[in-house]
Amino acid sequence: MLLSLIERLILMLIAVSVIRSLVRFLQGIAGRFGTHVSSRVNHSPQAANPAAGATMLQQDPVCGTYVAIDASLKRVVNGKVLHFCSDDCRDRYRG
Repeated sequence: MLLSLIERLILMLIAVSVIRSLVRFLQGIAGRFGTHVSSRVNHSPQAANPAAGATMLQQDPVCGTYVAIDASLKRVVNGKVLHFCSDDCRDRYRG
């Protein structure tokens, strides 16, 4: 009886682990194809009217999203400024 319960718990933990891995894998694929949705919203007038002023873009090294330099979250790594689209990407960066 107790052994059966332990087996079920172990199987449940394995299932949860597999599902988490699958979700992370799918998130990685989605990020590579530019379907990442930034949690950061830019409410500047330039965002509403892109012709108001040209903005330099940099690619987020985690998800690949292009983000405006002036609206990006920055992090300096080995003397180089990296630009991130969200707190999540900045925190996930392994440099």
